[in-house]
Amino acid sequence: MSGEADPPRKTQPLSVPPSPVTEAAATADAPIRAVWVRIKNNKIVQWTLAYLALAYTLLHSAEMLGNSLGWSHGILRLFTLILILGVPVVVLAAWYHGARALRRVSGAELMIITLLLAIGGTVLWRDTRMQHELGDTASAVAGHRSVTGAQESAPAAPPPASIAVLPFSDLSAEGNQGYFADGIAEEILTVLAHVNGLKVASRTSSFQFRKSDLGATAIAQKLGVRHILEGSVRKAGDTVRISAQLIDASTDQHEWSQSFDRPLSTANLFAIQDEIAKSVVEHFAATIASAADLGRPAVRQAYTASEDAYDLYLRARSLFVARSKQNLISAADALRAAVEKDPKFARAWELLGAVLVTGEYWGVSNEGAVREGAQAVDTALRLDPNLSLAHGVRGEIQLDLIPSRGVVGWEDSLQSYSRAIELDATNATAYGWRGENYAALGYLDRAVQDYQRCLDADPAYDLCRLHLGMAYLYLGRASDALRFYELGLENGYAVHNAAFVPAAAARGDRIGVLSMLADEFGDDRQMIRPLFRAVMDPTFSERDRQDALAVVAGVKTAGNWVPSALLMLKAYDKIDMTSMDPPIWWARDDAAWLKSQRRKQEMQRWHLPEYWRKHGFPPRCRPIGDSDFECQ
Repeated sequence: MSGEADPPRKTQPLSVPPSPVTEAAATADAPIRAVWVRIKNNKIVQWTLAYLALAYTLLHSAEMLGNSLGWSHGILRLFTLILILGVPVVVLAAWYHGARALRRVSGAELMIITLLLAIGGTVLWRDTRMQHELGDTASAVAGHRSVTGAQESAPAAPPPASIAVLPFSDLSAEGNQGYFADGIAEEILTVLAHVNGLKVASRTSSFQFRKSDLGATAIAQKLGVRHILEGSVRKAGDTVRISAQLIDASTDQHEWSQSFDRPLSTANLFAIQDEIAKSVVEHFAATIASAADLGRPAVRQAYTASEDAYDLYLRARSLFVARSKQNLISAADALRAAVEKDPKFARAWELLGAVLVTGEYWGVSNEGAVREGAQAVDTALRLDPNLSLAHGVRGEIQLDLIPSRGVVGWEDSLQSYSRAIELDATNATAYGWRGENYAALGYLDRAVQDYQRCLDADPAYDLCRLHLGMAYLYLGRASDALRFYELGLENGYAVHNAAFVPAAAARGDRIGVLSMLADEFGDDRQMIRPLFRAVMDPTFSERDRQDALAVVAGVKTAGNWVPSALLMLKAYDKIDMTSMDPPIWWARDDAAWLKSQRRKQEMQRWHLPEYWRKHGFPPRCRPIGDSDFECQ
């Protein structure tokens, strides 16, 4: 044994065999660590952030450049989409071609990138060119419109010599003379409307602003006139005071005003009306250069010397304008009293004829009343052959006699309407009535012209607007027809709804069809459901049709619209047109109806073929031999 100490031993760690669980975890973490190592080494995060910053800059620059070069919004949206799609492309590119990647960009990849850049550049260039061309075209069109009619983009300024007469205020102590104040204003309007060169808004258009809160400027803009005439009437005992003032709506300044205090007599009333109209025209002629050649208002004589008869006439006219069954009955009573007080009061006879004849359409005149109306018209024209309304009403009377009188009835009726228009070119009603004749005869182009003239004379005459819609229905222009119908509804006017039902049904407008039927047959609601099913329900059976026909047979108040209901139910053999309004023989929605014998018989009943052979066939019809005809 040696005495030297042994050197210290280095301690060795104990060798422990690995656990199977630990080994598995290490194996699973290896790919994840490899991915993170790859992300770190290839700087994928840095590449992505750099690309996002570059993309934002490019997008902002493209928006600025696009605005200046006229690029479409579609191109900018496409560019944004490409930049978004570029995010995964950049990530993949960094994965394979990052800072420490081993692969290089291949030739195929360079070719793809070059091709994409070329396609993008071409699209941008073509879009820029197209936008410039569209801009040039739009400029050219705008220039053309500025020459041919700038009113499309902005309403044209009203002519300086234009005026609307608003309803005069009733200042009577009792406040029950509104009809009298309206009558005075309407008489003044009538005088001004016949002045050559002066544009006057119609009564219907002007009087709708009776209770409006709008000022003179706003009312004038809506009516398309430069001036407003307003006033007041105060009738007390044996005196009357009428005040009037003229307003230039462009400046909202009063240009002229005057008050008239006179003893109450019809002669004084007409003299005041004429004096106001004369003052207005003279003021225009003196202050408006373009109005120097205005015509002079016609001086009228009072139609009656009886103040009571004239008062009754004005009361009846107000009731006639606000038509209802009761108003027409009251108007007829007032006019009978007026002509009893003055049997030579021609205008009262004229209006009595109009009330009694048109009352037939409202269900308030029987055959005896219509005959009384015809006699009243004859009396009016014997007293004054130049009464426009009387000639128009005579045309309506002659129209009802066509089935018994034949072609002569058509000729006389049209002649009476034309005479009414000749005497008063502002008689919108006469245009509307003549248009109905042309529509019934199949001359739909002439009907459209007359309805448009009616609306030119009175833009608020919604009955003409709805008849214009029906003419378009028969011309096959259903969209235009329904547009006019909708305008009438917007204005609070609805009539002849049944004629539009097939067009609404063709559009699948269930609510529209239902509302039309409800408006038309509101007094006979049992008709609504079967007719609705007939046009809208594909399961509507023959049994259903027979049940519906039984309902129609029990209707007593539908009047002229029973033929339209029978047409919807395809019961052609039951159609009996005692009136040609509406002339359903021109309805185009049912091919079987167009070929039916009943349609032909109704045309013959109203002597259409005879009229055509004498005056020419309409576009949809042609003669066959000497006695037959065919209509599409």
